Amino acid sequence: MYAGLSTDHYPWTEVTADLTLRQAQGFTGVFDAWQKGRWVRFLWTRGTLLGGYTHGGQPVPWAVAMQGVPRARISLAALPVNVTELLWATRAAPGRPAPAAWPALKTELERECFHGLLVSGLSCSFWSFGRFLGGALPEAGAPCLLYATDAEGNRAQFVKFWQELLQAVHRVSPLDSVWQQVAVRLAGDHPCLDPFAQDISFRGGQLTIEDEVPVREFRPAMNAALRAILMRLGLRLADVPVGALRERPEWAASGLEVA
Repeated sequence: MYAGLSTDHYPWTEVTADLTLRQAQGFTGVFDAWQKGRWVRFLWTRGTLLGGYTHGGQPVPWAVAMQGVPRARISLAALPVNVTELLWATRAAPGRPAPAAWPALKTELERECFHGLLVSGLSCSFWSFGRFLGGALPEAGAPCLLYATDAEGNRAQFVKFWQELLQAVHRVSPLDSVWQQVAVRLAGDHPCLDPFAQDISFRGGQLTIEDEVPVREFRPAMNAALRAILMRLGLRLADVPVGALRERPEWAASGLEVA
């Protein structure tokens, strides 16, 4: 929308009025202001101000931002809701070196359900539960930093997603006996499905995943189990009324788009 404008020529009063109008119109995106090493960012989603922050995620109110960078350069960009929410969620995340260089890193990010920002030099890409959302990918061989709320930090969301999804299938066709058959068959490849260990169980329409089972283990196990269940029942996932579950980021992260 604009980039690198000077508040000497586009004063803060005009900036504030412009952003107030955009907020009323349901704006989703990011506003940045910087001056001599000082920097502040504000994020909106669907017209709601998520907040403002500076380095390290330190919160900054709008009035303080105007005082802190009175002669700033400013930029405003519209972003998808999921990217804006990702920026907000990772605002205080510390950077850590990636375990591999790009593009070998891609497989690791998918496997670990990486949720955050991948930064390499001036490039930054956005990832949601192991799925690439957009942005600039690193150059081949380049070292990278990860700014993440990791998969385990989002574990509760994944568990809830799978519970709701299996309940939706269970309402179409009861799964208790089928689950037992599938779990026994798949336990060799996915030990967390072993019905004797009870790390993951399904009884009376309720899925239970024990706390000690990490996301990187139950995510592929649940994908394999669901596919096997649908095959035994003669169902397609498209035949199951899953409602808004299909729109959730966990859906894509769980590899269900081709199920």
